[in-house]
Amino acid sequence: MNEVERLSNGNYLESIRIHAGFQSPCEVRDRDGILLVAGASNFPGSYWNAAARDNPSVEPGDLAQAARAFFGKKKRMYTFSVIEKQDGDLEEYLLDNEYEVRFEIPCMSVTRPLPTREVPKGVRIETMTNARHVEDFIEVSVLAYAMLGMPEVHTRAMFSKPEALLSKNILGYIAYRGEEPLATAVSLMTGACGGLYWIGTRPNAQRLGLGALLTVHSANMSFEAGAKVVTLQASKLGEPVYQRLGFVTYDKLRRYGPKTP
Repeated sequence: MNEVERLSNGNYLESIRIHAGFQSPCEVRDRDGILLVAGASNFPGSYWNAAARDNPSVEPGDLAQAARAFFGKKKRMYTFSVIEKQDGDLEEYLLDNEYEVRFEIPCMSVTRPLPTREVPKGVRIETMTNARHVEDFIEVSVLAYAMLGMPEVHTRAMFSKPEALLSKNILGYIAYRGEEPLATAVSLMTGACGGLYWIGTRPNAQRLGLGALLTVHSANMSFEAGAKVVTLQASKLGEPVYQRLGFVTYDKLRRYGPKTP
């Protein structure tokens, strides 16, 4: 594993912990190289109900057993995160024990600032610094991710502790037209890496290039804040868009869950 991969993978793992901090109530077990999160809704997504290991020496069977016990008491489904290059033994175990792939996404990174993009006329970018910004960020996220099939109840549950979005390791940006928030992005800073998350545009602001604008802006601000690497996990449809901006695919992330009865 090279330095870019190490920093990027570490950011993704830490992002699970950071997202746990956005939610209330949320129960976290984080010890012995095993990370388990039961968030504020029963959605079996990787940030709401998550199982991961932060030490490759943790035996896959030990992680699976801990997850079954932890989530079984809550009667919840859950998701394992598997990064292809570093988690081959875990993936083999899950496939051999009747877990199923829920989806696969590319892991991408960039190691230098990106060419700046022109801000559309009448649009401005504000840095997320106060409660109004947080409220606007959540509003855009609810609308943007509903277009991708995420029910509003789960997005609102994710941000049920909204003040956590103003933590010093979180760089948030919102594009406005007048007083209307149009698009958002956050960078979660973990040491020498910035991870881009919650890049979204509300339905009535599509096709203005705001997702690309905030991706570039967030990445460059991460570099200004000391990042050596900026990473993100894209959708398969989004991968070519990010490649055109300058991101390189370095790995694949697959999410597994128990087969439903």
